Amino acid sequence: MDQYQHLCRIVGKTWGINKNIRRLLYKTVIERTLCHGAAAWGHNMTSQLQKKLDSMQRQFLLYITGAYRTTPTAALQVVTGLQPLHLQIQQEATYA
Repeated sequence: MDQYQHLCRIVGKTWGINKNIRRLLYKTVIERTLCHGAAAWGHNMTSQLQKKLDSMQRQFLLYITGAYRTTPTAALQVVTGLQPLHLQIQQEATYA
């Protein structure tokens, strides 16, 4: 979660980098890091692992959008146009 803290340093609710660049950073750095090795472990997706991945993704989605903490995760995913992380991992595991 060190990457999350780095993102917090460069993003504020009313200042910092553009939301589109935040999304790009998430897609190219953070999501790629979390999906690393999905071909090996992506097929064994348990509900506990899925909840953990959703929780991690939620923190980043809140910083990308600048939304309130009470905003549902599904709504954040729709607003940003990002897939749930567990589905992204399963998709990558299937194609590998």
